[in-house]
Amino acid sequence: MDMFPESAPQETEDRLIRKAMAEAAEGAPPMPDLVPIALAVGRRRRIRARAAIGSAMVGVVALGVFGATLPSWGTGAGTGDDTAQVGAPSPVPSTSQVTPSPASTGPTPGFPTPFPSYNGPTRTPVHVEPTPGESSMADLSAPERGRQEKFQQQAAAVLDALLPAAFGTVRPVDLAVSRYQGGSGGHVFPVVFSVRPAGGPQEPCPYDPEEKEKYQCDEVALLDGIVARAVTTTGSSKGGKDIVGVSVSFAFKDSTVVLSADGDDSAMVSAPVTADRLLHVARDERFLRLVRYAQAFPMEPRQESVHGG
Repeated sequence: MDMFPESAPQETEDRLIRKAMAEAAEGAPPMPDLVPIALAVGRRRRIRARAAIGSAMVGVVALGVFGATLPSWGTGAGTGDDTAQVGAPSPVPSTSQVTPSPASTGPTPGFPTPFPSYNGPTRTPVHVEPTPGESSMADLSAPERGRQEKFQQQAAAVLDALLPAAFGTVRPVDLAVSRYQGGSGGHVFPVVFSVRPAGGPQEPCPYDPEEKEKYQCDEVALLDGIVARAVTTTGSSKGGKDIVGVSVSFAFKDSTVVLSADGDDSAMVSAPVTADRLLHVARDERFLRLVRYAQAFPMEPRQESVHGG
């Protein structure tokens, strides 16, 4: 008979191991509950993951908004339109150097249009038939005629605002870009506003004692070193009445500027303005803006000399 079965040594060994472990654990604190700790760690990891995803989404949205608000340079080439085109790239300009758009580098060849468009009411032009052999605005190309008509509308509005109320409404004349007309009380007052390329400097005021009563010319400082000629002329006389006209002329860069107003010959009524008032008009910034444009983009043929009167 077998006194020591095979399982007896294994059971004895297991008991000895458990007894040893129990003795070693005596006096040690109880094991903590690990379930709440694991849950807390899991929650923190989920919060961090969601925060990272949220930050990435905010960055994408902010980039989209920022890109949408950037202006588009060069999308309105040749038109002056700053509206971005669909699908067109919108480069961000460098703070050190900005490349101007084609619209800001100069006018379109053959049709300069940097002058702002006229947004006021349209003034019906006065029609004047040209004399035989005389050219008119009708002979111009369609683009050039349109440019000059827009300029006339703007110039008529400025002259209307700066000349005395006795001129009435100033309207453009369709014969030439330099021709305008005022009218009030049945009277007609011709106005000339001309900016022409000149071949030389403006001549000084002539002196003629015999013409002193009918022709007065004064040289007056206009602005920025520019000297203007202010002229008052007595024209035809009829029934004891004289027709008086006035003009102001001055050199501006390579052009000669003339602003004149004449009386109504048929009614023998003088121009309702003085030379001093025309000088005031010539100093006004609104008038000078017109002069600067017409000098940079001429609309009248060159004249070789400027004569007094």
